[in-house]
Amino acid sequence: MNTTDKKLADAQAAAAVSMAEARESACEAKTAVTDAASAAKESAADKLGDIKDAAADKLGDIKDAAADKLGDIKDAAADKLGDIKDAAADKFGDIKDAAADKLGDIKDAAADKLGDVKEKGSDILDKVKGFAADILHKGAAGAENLADKLDS
Repeated sequence: MNTTDKKLADAQAAAAVSMAEARESACEAKTAVTDAASAAKESAADKLGDIKDAAADKLGDIKDAAADKLGDIKDAAADKLGDIKDAAADKFGDIKDAAADKLGDIKDAAADKLGDVKEKGSDILDKVKGFAADILHKGAAGAENLADKLDS
């Protein structure tokens, strides 16, 4: 074997060793990248889980706070409506009492007027009775005179 062939054979051998080392290095790099990607994926999944849990906790807190506020608003509205109802009942009671007083006054005034009318009617009736009695008495006396004159 000449020197050139030997150099060529050495170069080929060296290239084969380098190729094997390159393949092994590429496999190691691939494994390292795969492991790093898996670790990153797992870490991201853990982080997303933590974010999801934190968001759920925060939303729960917001929901509870909103429920408390709505409860407070409901209670305040119920109190206010109770106050309005009580005030309306008081006003209605005042109006009812005032109307009852006015109706009592009207009833009393009507009773007074009716008493006056009865009294005047009674006076007129007494006068009519007296007038009729006078007429009947005078008529009876006149009839008696006429009968006496007719008899004589």
